[in-house]
Amino acid sequence: MSRLNWMLPDGLEECLPAEAWAIEDGRRQCLDLFRSHGYGLIMPPILEYLDCLTSGVGADMEDQIMLVTDRVSGRLLGIRPDMTPQAARIDAHALNEKGVTRLCYCGSVLRAIAPSDDSSRSPVQLGAELFGDSSIDADIEVLQMAIDTVRLFTDEALLIDFGHAGVLKTALANQSEQFQDNALDALGRKDQDALAEFEKELPALSSIKKAYGDLDFVLSNHSPSFSFAQELKDIEAVRAAVNVDSASWYVDLGETHGFNYHTGIVFGIYAIERDQLLVRGGRYDYVGQTFGRARAATGFSGDLKTLVRLLN
Repeated sequence: MSRLNWMLPDGLEECLPAEAWAIEDGRRQCLDLFRSHGYGLIMPPILEYLDCLTSGVGADMEDQIMLVTDRVSGRLLGIRPDMTPQAARIDAHALNEKGVTRLCYCGSVLRAIAPSDDSSRSPVQLGAELFGDSSIDADIEVLQMAIDTVRLFTDEALLIDFGHAGVLKTALANQSEQFQDNALDALGRKDQDALAEFEKELPALSSIKKAYGDLDFVLSNHSPSFSFAQELKDIEAVRAAVNVDSASWYVDLGETHGFNYHTGIVFGIYAIERDQLLVRGGRYDYVGQTFGRARAATGFSGDLKTLVRLLN
């Protein structure tokens, strides 16, 4: 018998009974937590028309979409690599509610390429999204929910890393697309030599690259006259309002993840000892405009499999 009959494609995995039950138990705990905070559960389809999955917040995931042809319509369909665009579409059209809408989800997604060597191409994506509230209270609520979700699975030391997409968007607003791409690449790699060249044309990059490291250190080394002092104050206010034990706080105003769609405070929560990203989130206002209804929005998501494996 050929080994091809039982081998799985690279990056795809199956969960055997013990782990599958642990994932199911974790799913129930997380959804109970979300429900207790007023989040409504949604179950979007695993396939959608391609232009829906690549609209707005989904633009950065376009190269991760696996394509199939719909035998009924003949149109290209995509297997979702991320459920956030689907939540934004549901908020904009299927629900179309006034005021604040809270949605949560948990389901399988499929990615064409694993984001890193140790990542799965088929995570069980767990997340919560808050629409219709542009205040800092929404950022606080979402970060607290993300922390509480992680704490369902581990009490180990965490690192909470802040960024602010609005800083880079403002600084790079009047630059050419090529300049933006090259500067973002240099910031992402923390390439000091390349950044020194870009600073000659855009001095603001000098301050942005220095706003990196321990949050208290960065706060103490930037004066109120700093161009992006308000963004740092907002981050400080979010940190002060959430409850978490055994956490270190970092900031990187040059954070480039999700530059195309994030608009405000962004964050990642890491397990320090494992050096592992657990969940990631942030503000992505107005992406619903691509669905015909611009809305303030913020949320977070992570791989439930990763969280469950913290227990072991």
